[in-house]
Amino acid sequence: MSHTLKDIAVFFDDSSAGRQLLETAAGLARSQEAHLIGLTTTEFGDHGTPQQGFVRGEAIGEMIRNLRNSMTAHLLQSGRLLAQAAAKYDVASEFRVLPFTELGVEVALHSLYCDLLVVSRPEVPGVPFFWSYSKVLGQTAVPLLIVPHDWNTKAIGRRVTVAWNASRQARRAIADALPLLVNAESVDLLIVDPERKPGLHGEEPGADMAAYLARHEVRVELHRVYSQGSPIEDTIISHAVDVGADLIVIGAYSRPRISESLLGGVTKSLLEDAPLPLFVSH
Repeated sequence: MSHTLKDIAVFFDDSSAGRQLLETAAGLARSQEAHLIGLTTTEFGDHGTPQQGFVRGEAIGEMIRNLRNSMTAHLLQSGRLLAQAAAKYDVASEFRVLPFTELGVEVALHSLYCDLLVVSRPEVPGVPFFWSYSKVLGQTAVPLLIVPHDWNTKAIGRRVTVAWNASRQARRAIADALPLLVNAESVDLLIVDPERKPGLHGEEPGADMAAYLARHEVRVELHRVYSQGSPIEDTIISHAVDVGADLIVIGAYSRPRISESLLGGVTKSLLEDAPLPLFVSH
């Protein structure tokens, strides 16, 4: 069984945050010996001003030319940045441009054929207008690596915390993240409040999954912790920060999506507030 990612896609642009994200994705592609796919949009909707909505006559043509020139310059710069990153990290790459207003279903097609999609939080301007984490997870099941802006280009995947709740989604996340887990220096398999699901966890919560990971040569250590009334997501983050983790692996939306949106949930809270990178699978 191959334990590497072969195709890694990244949504980036020529902003400072976009460049940092591209560096992160290129470094990951090198460590995985993967093909790097750079995705960006025309950003046509970002180059106008409120005043331009009132132009008339010949000024309309000039405004359109200025917008097109700005868009062309943005795309040329983005293409150069991708080529430079690919050369720096010695990886094969390709550049794809999406219309800024491309529909979510069409956007999903660009991530269907990769092993991992790298994005930032908050999103860089280079993502399409209709983009969202939940749409891509729901439409393609392609896992996401979500990197906070302030993470800059620090290492990812050396020390990993895996949130395990014996759900289908968590099992899928572990399988998808396996290429990263086998290369990690250490992996904490974390169970919060194991007594909540005694029928799924078995007599020794986490022991079977820890053994599974160990057979795949993952350097795994099992941790059972208790939330003591705190939100589960806070307990996960607290543990990850305490052990110096640089990545959290979670299975997304193990509760019905409508419950997550109305009542909140672990996935929603981690997507919004986690201070370190998230590997998310559904």
